[in-house]
Amino acid sequence: MSGADLRIVHLAFDHASVRALHALLQQDERASHWWWIEPTSTLQGKAFEWNNALRTDEVPNTLAQADAVVIHRLKGANLDWIQRIPDNVPVVWASWGDDYYRVLGSLNRSLFLPWTATLNAVLGKMSITVQRMGSAFGGAEKRFVQACQRVDAVSTLMEEDAPFFGVFREPKPHTYRSFYNPTPPESDVQWCTNVPGRVLLGTNASNTSNHLDLILRLRSATPPDHVRFSAGLSYGSTRYAKAIDFLGSRLLSHWESQFEHLPRQAYGDWLCTHNVLVMNNVRTQGTGVLVMALWHGMKIVVRPDAHITPFFQAHGFVFDCIPAHGWNNDFYSPLNAQERAHNRVLAARVFGQQQRILTVDAMLEDLISGRLTRRLT
Repeated sequence: MSGADLRIVHLAFDHASVRALHALLQQDERASHWWWIEPTSTLQGKAFEWNNALRTDEVPNTLAQADAVVIHRLKGANLDWIQRIPDNVPVVWASWGDDYYRVLGSLNRSLFLPWTATLNAVLGKMSITVQRMGSAFGGAEKRFVQACQRVDAVSTLMEEDAPFFGVFREPKPHTYRSFYNPTPPESDVQWCTNVPGRVLLGTNASNTSNHLDLILRLRSATPPDHVRFSAGLSYGSTRYAKAIDFLGSRLLSHWESQFEHLPRQAYGDWLCTHNVLVMNNVRTQGTGVLVMALWHGMKIVVRPDAHITPFFQAHGFVFDCIPAHGWNNDFYSPLNAQERAHNRVLAARVFGQQQRILTVDAMLEDLISGRLTRRLT
């Protein structure tokens, strides 16, 4: 099999990171890439033109002709599609986070800190209860784990250290670095502001961000008067976003929320008005924003028990951890020039376009050579 003969089908959803991967793969002449996009996932704004787009009724025949299938997010309709992929076709799962965190009982029981769990109850977040009951009694977790056994390779941020990796039977799947979360263009050389104390709390309006627990921790530590707090709440639950905006504005002296869906460059400009990003989530999320923050020189503060913390340590990023008790006012100070440059160089090495090209190259070479084949037969 030569690279030019490869036909790869992508079962995907509309997201900025998926669009960026699509643009990268359009430059690849070694394989043809075909895209089915979940119809209900279209982003706001201008419609996107997918190369080799597939209608839903065209998917079964295209799967029958595929040399490999890449599943972007293993949930929803993709749990049905994976059962219809021919037995001889390798499957690559590009994991996302929301496809496994909520359905695996071993992971979803530890996502919410106490005050956020209370807020969930007040807001009537029945979706959480329904998801857990579906996993425990409705077979959702069992169905997911069964689907994972059809996966032959995984593209994920933490490779073999991903928190879901234990679901796979032996032999374990191949791993590739993440296809997603590209750094900003190299032409975007701006640094974040040097004004001390411009703090962004979390990356989105997800309750797994545990905003309220963080807000109360900060309030009890009596922040200095020069500190300003913000939350980016344009992506996620509207009900949760409104609650966090209300609570943040009442509990912290200087508070601002951002609700507008911004194009990538405009979002980057807004992000650069901050120089500290505090992430109180246990699960890995908002990695696209996190990569942008590293690139632009923001100080990153994460939980010591966050799943991404060992990843930061292993790659040598400069970052801080939220203390077990109280707060450290040094966290309000920006990184120095050397620390900013260090994190940008590492971000380019780990997440840059060249790294993503190498990742796609590795997958294609494995397909051509026969190293990537069916894991379980």
